[in-house]
Amino acid sequence: MVSQRFRIKTPTLAIVEVNGQKTTMYVQTGEIITVVNGPLDGLRLVDVEWNGGEAMMFTIDLRERAELINETSATG
Repeated sequence: MVSQRFRIKTPTLAIVEVNGQKTTMYVQTGEIITVVNGPLDGLRLVDVEWNGGEAMMFTIDLRERAELINETSATG
């Protein structure tokens, strides 16, 4: 869901654009991503904010390789 934040528990694939070309990178353990577009259902890709930019990630990866965090756990 939009604006939900997740902490990555295991390195997870993300699709990013570099110099106008789509490529893959891994979001490393402990990094925080924020969903900016798309529902977390099925096997779809969702748009996320990560590392100061935008990326796409599979919803199944977020469900299985990340943990939902809330504002209190993100600050403490």
